[in-house]
Amino acid sequence: MQPLPVKEVAPIETRDSSGKARTKWGAFLRRTFVTPFVFCKHPPWFDARGIAAGLAIGFGMPIGSQMVTLGLLRLAIRFNTLMAFTFTWVNNPITLIPMYYGYYCLGSVVLGRPIVMDAESFRALMRPLAHASYFWEAAHAFVLLGWDTVLRWSVAALIVAAVSGFLGYVVGYHVQKARCMRRARAMGIPYERFVERLEPSPLKHGRHDG
Repeated sequence: MQPLPVKEVAPIETRDSSGKARTKWGAFLRRTFVTPFVFCKHPPWFDARGIAAGLAIGFGMPIGSQMVTLGLLRLAIRFNTLMAFTFTWVNNPITLIPMYYGYYCLGSVVLGRPIVMDAESFRALMRPLAHASYFWEAAHAFVLLGWDTVLRWSVAALIVAAVSGFLGYVVGYHVQKARCMRRARAMGIPYERFVERLEPSPLKHGRHDG
């Protein structure tokens, strides 16, 4: 009689480490993407501005310049900085090349110019920008793309940033308003009174940013 095959079992240490990795990543995703949106304690307009700013900067500014732009914008406009930072990640090293090639094609169509570069050629052109580590390095690599490419990119980026920022504000405001209304009903107080409690004080402008 042949012995039954024995199923190999991964070492306990390996399974424990993979489980810890999943737990760590899950905690990171909840902390970075879920908590700022669901559990924030700000009025709807404050969060909606953060979403709009994050999307507009993420879609409209070259990678490497987004945090600088976000910081400068924060000096002029009050919004949820943590929310904005989260939504700037629509543009990241994974989405960079497909997004920017889409910008190149869209800008070419809007300007009425032929699309002369294929995806692989564009990927090679963007490699220095994708691997830039610092703001000035990214800015230099972006300028070296050439005026024609930068113009096509800029036209498309402006369109996408404006549309995404507007939609982000509208959707974010309604979602956060509905959340505040549910919390107000649960507390047994009018919605307007509940929102007044969440309004950031001008004297505490620097501390009510997320």
